[in-house]
Amino acid sequence: MKNMKLWVTLALLVIGAVAGVVAVAATNSMVHWSSSNEFCSTACHSMQWVAAAYQHGPHAKTRSGVTAGCSDCHIPYESQPANAFQYVALLTYKAKAGLRDAYHEARGTIGTEQKWQAERERLSAQVKEFMTSNSSLTCRGCHDLGRMANADKPAVAEMHAPLLQQSPLVCIECHTGVGHDYEKAKTAAATAVR
Repeated sequence: MKNMKLWVTLALLVIGAVAGVVAVAATNSMVHWSSSNEFCSTACHSMQWVAAAYQHGPHAKTRSGVTAGCSDCHIPYESQPANAFQYVALLTYKAKAGLRDAYHEARGTIGTEQKWQAERERLSAQVKEFMTSNSSLTCRGCHDLGRMANADKPAVAEMHAPLLQQSPLVCIECHTGVGHDYEKAKTAAATAVR
């Protein structure tokens, strides 16, 4: 009887460990899938105008050929390695943002280009508040201010040096439109119609 209890306990531990690994793998796969540019630009009809502006913006493909995706800029800890606590914060943020976005998608808050344009200033303010609240964490996931020395552009390092002590750091105060170029997207759309 004692041996039976031991085997049952061991079996339950193994089953629990396997279930835990499967759950973590499934969660991680879901996080990566729902963080892709394809998901962000096609899952919600209302994101089509933002996606077009992103495609014409400087982060869609940088001069060095690197692409910063939607989640790199809009999801904390996505653009840098995260420890377990940060990963939980990432999951919590994604869950809240996903519920908020699904609610507004269902309501049609920005379901037409006119509605989206009417809400654009408010949405931009939300992004700025997000950047302020985390001291531009998502920007710093790719851009290390301490290593911005560039032999071709020494002024870049000099210009950014004082920012190393600034808190909060809000990169988009100077780098407005860095993720999306709405004017180029508008011009491209007008040209395509002709």
